[in-house]
Order: sequence, then C-alpha cells, then structure tokens
Amino acid sequence: MRINDQITQEKMSGLQIRAVSVAIALVVLDGYDVSLSSFAAPYVEKGFGISKAELGLVMSGALIGMLVGSIIVAPLADRIGRRKLGVISTVTIAVGMLIGPFATPETGTGPLVVSRIITGIGVGSLVAAVGVILAEYTGKRVYSLVMAVYAAAINIGGLLGSMIVGPMLGAHGWQFGWWVGFGMSAIAAVATFAFLPESLAWLSEGRHRDSLQRLNALLTKMRRPALEALPESDSTGVKAKGSLRTVFTGRTGFYTLLMVVGYVAYMLSFYFMTTWAPSAVASANHKPALAPQLVTAFSIGGILGNVLFGFLGGKLNVRFLAPVFLFLATAALSLFGIAGPGMPTAWWTLFLASFFVCAGTAAFYAIVPTLYPTLARSTGFGVVIGVGRFGGIAAPILGGAAFDAGMGMGEAFTVFALPLLVTGLCVVGLHLGLRRSDAPDAQLAGTSA
Repeated sequence: MRINDQITQEKMSGLQIRAVSVAIALVVLDGYDVSLSSFAAPYVEKGFGISKAELGLVMSGALIGMLVGSIIVAPLADRIGRRKLGVISTVTIAVGMLIGPFATPETGTGPLVVSRIITGIGVGSLVAAVGVILAEYTGKRVYSLVMAVYAAAINIGGLLGSMIVGPMLGAHGWQFGWWVGFGMSAIAAVATFAFLPESLAWLSEGRHRDSLQRLNALLTKMRRPALEALPESDSTGVKAKGSLRTVFTGRTGFYTLLMVVGYVAYMLSFYFMTTWAPSAVASANHKPALAPQLVTAFSIGGILGNVLFGFLGGKLNVRFLAPVFLFLATAALSLFGIAGPGMPTAWWTLFLASFFVCAGTAAFYAIVPTLYPTLARSTGFGVVIGVGRFGGIAAPILGGAAFDAGMGMGEAFTVFALPLLVTGLCVVGLHLGLRRSDAPDAQLAGTSA
C-alpha cells in the first residue's frame, strides 16, 4: 500500500488539517484575483473609455496567464516540489497585482493586461500544485466534501471581494482593488513558505538525498511511525517515459483527452457567465454599482452549489453526479439570459445558474488528480486545467464581440450555455470508460471519487 493510501484511510492529523486549510485559503485568494476584473469592469470601462471587446481582452488577460501557468509552469512542481512552486506562484501573483495600478488612460490598458497575465500565471500554477497537495492530505471520508469546499473557495474569494472591496471602488477607483490584491498576495507568499507542507507523495519518490529525512519529519508531526526506507514507487513508468508522455499515453491519454475537451467547454460557459453576467446587467441598467451585487449572487450560488455537490459526492459517485448538475446548469444559465437584466430577477436567476454551473469545478478538481500516478499528477492536472483555459480566454472576447454585434442577453447566454452539455457528456464518457477498465489508475479513480 502506498503512503498516501494509508494516510487517507486514517483520521486526519493536525498537520493534515493545516495543509488543507492553507490550500483552501490560497484558493480564496485566487478567487479574489480571478473575480476582480468582473466587479471592477464597469469602473475600468468608464475610466479608460474602451469598448466591450477591449474590456473583454483585459478580462481575458488573467486567463491567458492561467493557461501558461497551468501548462508550462505547473509541471515544474513534479521536479522542484509542490510546496516550492506554491511559494513561487504566490510571489508571482503579488508582482502581477503590483503592476496593475500603474495603468492610466495615457498608457492605455496595456499595463493592465500585463498585470492580469502575470497574475494569471501565478494563479494557474498555484491551483495545480496546491490542488495536488490538498488531495494527498485529505482523508478518504471527507475527500469529496473537501474538494467541493476547495472549488467553492474560488467563489468565496469572489464573494468577499465583491462585498467588501467592490463597494469601495466608486470612491477609491478601480486601482484600489489591485492594491488590496497585492497586499493579500504578499501575505499569502509568507504564509505558504511558513505553513504549507511538501507533498508526501512527491517526497516518497526520492527526488532529493534528504527526501526520506523530510518525509519522516512530516510523519512524526502527524504522529505516525517513521520509515526505514522510501516506499515502493508507483511512478516507474513515469520516470522511464516522462510525466508529459505518461499523461497522453494509452488509456490514460484517452481519459486526458476527454477531460481536456470537457474542461475547455466548461470554461467557455463558466467564464462567459462570470465575466459578462455582472457587466451585462450593470450596463443594461446604467448602474456600475450593480456589478458587485451580481458577483455576490454568483459567489453565493457557487458556494452553496459546491457544498451540496460535495455532500452528495460523499454518498454518490462523483462521475455520475457531475453530469446531472451540468445538464441542469445548461438550463439555468439560459434562463438567466432569457429572464433579462431587471432586478431583483437577474440576481436570483444568476444565483440559480451559479449554483449548478460552479459544481463543475468541484467535479474536475475531485476527478482529475486521481487519474494519474504520483510523478505525473501535477502535470496531468496542469494540462487539463491549463488547456481548458483556452475556453476561458475565448469566453470574454467572444462575449464582448457578441454584445457589440447587438446580441441580446437571452440569445447570448443561451448560446454560451450549450457547451455545458458537451462537458456533461465528456464526464459520462469518462465514467463509462473507467467502469470497463481494470487498470490500477482506473481503480484508484473509482475509489477516490
């Protein structure tokens, strides 16, 4: 039995709880970073006097960076360690946030786009590295619930930002949101260095001479017996082929393809909703202050949806549950657009759409890490989440072009809800494929999910 299998079967120690808490706190920060451009969008649009298509490019900046961070930077975690990459990622986020406030109407939105890209690189690599640590330190009994809370942490960050920082932007300017992000990211970098433990599975692979010593130190803090030697590796094939090749080889490669297609489609709908729902309602009512209120609706709905999904995921197979939520999400997101921008109807219909849509994030976070062996786990997670960002990058730009072309809310949100059907079908395909497979990694996925 591998070290992670043994640990997840037992009661969670204080160190495990700390690891989970730090990881979730970091994703709360990510949620603030990602949602910032959504509730600041009306103020940025007014301050720079730009079109919605140009505003869409600003909002896509973070997603472009997240693509780079997830695909190019995140795999470094399998080489240098997941904790170390977590520290580097939080510092990168802080640097990106620091650049943003220096954009002015004279410089144009260029520095702001650069700020969002750099911030996105940090977020993309952080989510992949920290997500794997979280999965390894979480006990089996609460795995689905913790991963759902982890996914909901993005919404929590958006909620706190929209409720606390959002109302201040009218008086202090859009730059205030970036200064708050810089301060929190700097604190997070210190906290990650001080409190986030290294991945047990990564240490057990013996990447460094002191791996056994570091692993035993963590086991001692967890009140578990020390090891005389490193456990048998589950990644012999990974070392021979390389982590990237492992992710795309054989049956595992087919699972990767399904998850990539599904996540691209999911991100297209998800980021169209998060970036344009608040802005569309605020613009239609000619009230920029409505944008933070709509982000609040989106955040609360997402939190509650993720928690319910996690609770049900502890009783039902996640791969069966996810398509149900995704198919309902398709109808709910379309309903938001058809209902129109009138308040408070828009608030409640966005709440309902977010309730179902955001559960998809919890599903991917719970399923994807279980599909890969240890030394390919951050790479596989990063590839799926990273390539999926193409959908996220396209969503704000395509949405801006659609609205500039005269498309109404009902038509636009119905069209952009349809990719959720594709996502649901991809998860169904994965579920059927894993049920037919007797491969060890498929068995792991079935038990972990």
